[in-house]
Amino acid sequence: MRARQACCGGLLLVTLAGCARNAAVLELHPAVVYEKPRIARISHSVLDQRDEAGAAIVTVVMEADPGLEATFDIYPEVAERVGMQEIESGRYQGEIAIPPDRSGNTYTITGRVRHQKAGESVIRDPEPLIIYLETLD
Repeated sequence: MRARQACCGGLLLVTLAGCARNAAVLELHPAVVYEKPRIARISHSVLDQRDEAGAAIVTVVMEADPGLEATFDIYPEVAERVGMQEIESGRYQGEIAIPPDRSGNTYTITGRVRHQKAGESVIRDPEPLIIYLETLD
């Protein structure tokens, strides 16, 4: 049996011939392998404006591979899948206002990046989000 190979625009054609009249063509398509998106770090800051009848503004910043869909969550039961903007290549930022009735607790922030074909990666902020309980007189 003889095998002959030809490459045609990323497609590998293999012709197998055992007999001159019974040739078969086997098409092999190269597999594309995507690595999961990488997240380098996540952090947050809080601007507490509750003493001025405002909210606590939480800003989350995440560094990850560029060109991804990025979101963050705040647990327990504060926010889920809050959108983030890519403010520069690989640097994502998003914010949310936590109303005064959510004060006095410790929360966890989780960041997510998603690539359409490679899937999703998740990171947990190592620093807890603490919103101190304000006493109202």
